[in-house]
Amino acid sequence: MSVQVLKLESIQWILLLKDLQLLNEIQKLKEKSPEKTAVLKPRQFGCGQGIFTYVADDFDETPPGFYEVKLL
Repeated sequence: MSVQVLKLESIQWILLLKDLQLLNEIQKLKEKSPEKTAVLKPRQFGCGQGIFTYVADDFDETPPGFYEVKLL
């Protein structure tokens, strides 16, 4: 069984758990784990500069086959 499949099965099992004692045990195992979850840093202003190098001239035009929906 691959690691990915094992992780997914474990997540599904944990989601169905209703026993608080088991959930507390899982929390203790998580705290003991040497692998910490990644903490995302806030993005800096301008960090995406230069990503888009080309924008088509008709970018703002409605594509063929689309129409506007009128709300009542």
